[in-house]
Amino acid sequence: MTSRGSSQPVSARIGAWFVVVLLIPRVVRMLYPEVWVEDDFYLESAWLVSVGMRPYLDFVHPHMPLLEWIAAGYLKLFGASYLSIEILNEAAIFATSLLTYALARRVAGRPAAICASILYAYSSIVFRYHAYERESFVAPLLVLGAIVTLDDAMPAMRQAAILAAIFFVACAIKLTAVIPFPVMLIFIALASSQAKACATSRIASAVASGVIFMLALAAFSALLYKLYGYEFIFQTFVFHFLKGQDAAGDSMTYPRTILDLLVPLFALGCWRIFGNRIFNRGVILVLAIVAAEYTFYGVLSPTAWAHNYLEALPFIAIVAGLGANALIEATRNMPQRWQFLAGGAALILISLIWIAPIVNENWLNGAVYGFGFVPRAEISQLADALGAASKPEDEVIAPSFICFEANRRELIRYPETYGVYREAKAEYEHDGFFAARRRLGAADFLQLITDTRHYWTDQMRAAIASGKVSAVISDSPIQLMPLVLVPDDFLSSNGFRPTVTTDHFTLWTRSPAQ
Repeated sequence: MTSRGSSQPVSARIGAWFVVVLLIPRVVRMLYPEVWVEDDFYLESAWLVSVGMRPYLDFVHPHMPLLEWIAAGYLKLFGASYLSIEILNEAAIFATSLLTYALARRVAGRPAAICASILYAYSSIVFRYHAYERESFVAPLLVLGAIVTLDDAMPAMRQAAILAAIFFVACAIKLTAVIPFPVMLIFIALASSQAKACATSRIASAVASGVIFMLALAAFSALLYKLYGYEFIFQTFVFHFLKGQDAAGDSMTYPRTILDLLVPLFALGCWRIFGNRIFNRGVILVLAIVAAEYTFYGVLSPTAWAHNYLEALPFIAIVAGLGANALIEATRNMPQRWQFLAGGAALILISLIWIAPIVNENWLNGAVYGFGFVPRAEISQLADALGAASKPEDEVIAPSFICFEANRRELIRYPETYGVYREAKAEYEHDGFFAARRRLGAADFLQLITDTRHYWTDQMRAAIASGKVSAVISDSPIQLMPLVLVPDDFLSSNGFRPTVTTDHFTLWTRSPAQ
């Protein structure tokens, strides 16, 4: 009795300290003086919805809109700023850390679960996507779906309904969240069971879950079609096949450029699984999900966008957690396990230097371990100046992340995609889907952006020359993809002058006489 009673406070203290350990990286990231700027139009799109603008009709939006609806409500309550949206995103990451622990504990036990959740929480790619990224909100739903899938105690039909609801919400945020859903349904249907009646029930449950999901997504799509019409269909479903692809990169080896320490630990985790024949249901499910995500993003739909791998990251971290725990156990069993420990340490060292280097894509533009490269103070200074130089109803030319912080509407919303979208829509409507797919589907996405920029550069020039725009901030080389570069002489000839200059940006405003 005494021993049991005294162990409970110890467990509680361990649990509390573990939560603190997972909170520390989230707080540190928000306090870090620089931000990582990528996919910043989605920041602005959430704010645009909060002020009454419509996705698909008022700005290009190649995703389902549920996240924008939720974020818009949040921004109405707490205001639109980097800090407010970052709190929301970091809360989703923290939830994923806790859920990763919960899933890993079912799969591999408590020690490996602690390693997995810490590896996820302290991953450089998670630090990189700290502000507002769709996959940060999809990831906890996918992990929760895996936990529900492994819950044999849950009644079959309840499991079917809950799993369908989880994936409906996930796909209403981003459609590719569906990738692990068939894996989980097959897993439920084929899960071994002693009783034939129970096996039949599980198969029926898997079928029911798939049907419920499809009906819910179809109903939601019908609602969105009623609200937004043809543009919703084209931008959400058709445009994906016409926007080109990463033709230059090697998508099959791309994960090694973003996952650093997770790569050798994942390899060690696989060694542990296959070497010790750890083939329980949970391990099989996690490995199957990782394989499905990699097959899609590495082979079927090649991507060079690191944020897509946030969906698979918790599952990768669980396998890596097994590898990390194996190394920890080896240190406790010296000298018997010295060979495994030495081999593992050598693999990690070689990998971090050569195979999956620690200094990788998450260190671009002077960033350190995904911690960003644009000073928060500079963003605040520019946002204040942009707000002072324009009215709330004005449209401006400026990077999306500055427009978001200033609460100003960008003239050309999402220029990275706007021209490609206009070209794809024109070809689709003139020549049909298959002809447009043949010409655009295999084209290099970055080249398409260059080839179609006239759609938005012409509009910008006209807006500047006509006096429609009174404030301009061109993109800077500090950004990952600087696109909007208005020549200084063109601005000067149209009555603009530089009024605020920072380390990386210049605000041009129209002279009062103009």
